[in-house]
Amino acid sequence: MATEITVLDFKLSNTFSEYCTHMNAPEQQAMFKEMGVKIFYIGECIGVSKRANVMFEGPENVLYILFSLVRKQSQ
Repeated sequence: MATEITVLDFKLSNTFSEYCTHMNAPEQQAMFKEMGVKIFYIGECIGVSKRANVMFEGPENVLYILFSLVRKQSQ
């Protein structure tokens, strides 16, 4: 199975620190592990404290599928 790097830009509804705590929480990490996804970078956008950039590594299309489902559920 092919591996890909995915870079996502998130608009935050909480602080960057709270977002990092959420992303590093055991239940969130367990979900990523089950999907075969690793987070190898979480960064706050310079000058825009309500945005975060996250780099993921995982199986091809797994994050595209996940976020497509999340987007459909929120509409």
